[in-house]
Order: sequence, then C-alpha cells, then structure tokens
Amino acid sequence: NKTSITPADCNTVETDAGVALDLVNRHRRDGYVFGLIRVADAQELHIGNSSVLYLTLDVLETECSVLSRRHWESCEYSDTYSMASNGTQAESYDFGQCKIITYTSQLLKKPQLYGFNCTLSPVPPDLLECKDCPVKVEILEVTEQHKNTAAKALEKFNSEGNHTNYFDVDKVEKVVS
Repeated sequence: NKTSITPADCNTVETDAGVALDLVNRHRRDGYVFGLIRVADAQELHIGNSSVLYLTLDVLETECSVLSRRHWESCEYSDTYSMASNGTQAESYDFGQCKIITYTSQLLKKPQLYGFNCTLSPVPPDLLECKDCPVKVEILEVTEQHKNTAAKALEKFNSEGNHTNYFDVDKVEKVVS
C-alpha cells in the first residue's frame, strides 16, 4: 500500500478549504472569524481509506467575533478592506495565512481538524494612505482605561434597559480611534 503526497483536486479544493477554515474558526476562542481570500497551496496524502489535507490559506479577519459561531461566508468584511482596496479610506486591518491539516476517513466523509497555525499581521496604515480621505482611523492598543470605559458603558446599558439578562465585559478585542 503506497502513500504519496499529491496536489489536491482543483475541482474540490475551494470547498475543502472553506470547510477547513470553518473548523478552525469554530476551534478558536477569541478574535474575529477568518474569511478566505485564496487557497495558496493544497496537498493531499491518501492513506488507505483516509486522506490528510495540507492547506495554506490566505485569510482576512471579518467583523464577526469567533464567539458568534457564525460561518465565515455569512460574515461581513470591514469597510476598511473594501475601501482600502479601492483607495477611499486608510485604516489598519488584519490579514494573514493559515496552515491547516484535516483528516478525513472515507467511511465517515466528515473532515476533522488535525491541527492549524494562523499568523496575522495588520497592514500598516501608511501603505493604505489616500490623499482625499476625510478621516484617518487608527487601531489602538487595548489598555485598562479602554476596558473600564467599556465596562461603564455596559453598566449604563444594563441600568437603563429592562433586560432579563445583564451584560458584562469579557474582553476588549479592538479599539478604534
């Protein structure tokens, strides 16, 4: 029984990559849902009645928190990405690459996440400068003051509303100025 790594099937790799990215997003506990930009590389190892898929995906953060458990295709990308690509606004957004390994038993036909490593970095705002931008937006480092401000805002929301549940700040992900 010979095993070898071969390029993944071009007809199914986009679907397989989307499923793999969804598995990664469901596994994560903080941050924003990654959306698929493109499949950079895809290799497959066939072992008997099973296969292992090795993917390298270019990703971009969406506006959905991973805690929302939404599928990446149902999430919006920030206006920053669409505006930055057509040059109408400058802001920082996070993009990167995920290396993902999935295992699929041909009997069950359901891929399982074997492992992943995602590396993100913001695009420096000076790379997205536009001369006619009305406002320059910056992503700030989250400080204790920002956490306190968010907590006070939720405290006010809880006291003014007639809710059956009260809300509390768990984590401040991003501060925009």
